[in-house]
Amino acid sequence: MSKFYTEEMKKYIADNCKGKTILDLQTEFNNKFNTDITYKAMKSYLSGHKLKVGRRNEKHRKYKDEHIEFVKNNVKGITLKELTNRFNKEFNMNVSESAIANIKNKNNLQSGIVGGQFQKGQVSWNKGKKGSMSPEQYKKCQATMFKKGNIPANRRPIGSERIDKRDGSILIKVQDGHKQQNWMGKHRYIYEQAYGKIPKGHKVIFADGNNRNFDLSNLILVSNAEELIMNKRKLFSENAEHTKTGALIAKVLSKAKTR
Repeated sequence: MSKFYTEEMKKYIADNCKGKTILDLQTEFNNKFNTDITYKAMKSYLSGHKLKVGRRNEKHRKYKDEHIEFVKNNVKGITLKELTNRFNKEFNMNVSESAIANIKNKNNLQSGIVGGQFQKGQVSWNKGKKGSMSPEQYKKCQATMFKKGNIPANRRPIGSERIDKRDGSILIKVQDGHKQQNWMGKHRYIYEQAYGKIPKGHKVIFADGNNRNFDLSNLILVSNAEELIMNKRKLFSENAEHTKTGALIAKVLSKAKTR
């Protein structure tokens, strides 16, 4: 990829990276050289040439206040895909759905849509309808129905979090009325919001071993067989990149064993 950059381009990056965010440098570079370098490509170039960017308080900040504010103002009631499309159209960018999911997670934002279930405040299509029972049946049942606003004292709202007593992981409430199925691991929820439902026989692990680090880049999807190989061969590490490499090794070994 470095062959793409001319000497003039390389000199420009080296001379102008100090005191800027990667996003600012990427934008200025594309404007000057009429190119379409992505954020990821610019970050990779800087890393490969050991060039540091950013002010101390913005070192890892990719998105500006206006980007965050846009997501906050548009997140309610739409899917992650639609939100991503609106974001890219508004700022003429090409960010992925996982990037927008990251913004939502870091700012504790929820769309009101979780796995096809309604969240608190979202209006159902059949609100106000009495169902399929006859008027006489409805009248008989009305006395024992829950009144508007009558919520059990111990019910926790959707979106609440708690600690799983079994392993200390964080659980998030995603629905009501299904007992233990009301809760799921927060890391699984975040992964599914970005990439879709987790396949059967797979799980999401933390690359750096910290089950409080919910950044998408720290979440890895592995099969049960691959996790077993990683445990046997001690391929887990507190270094996220080492664990990711271990997961790739386990995937190759698992496929070879299957064959």
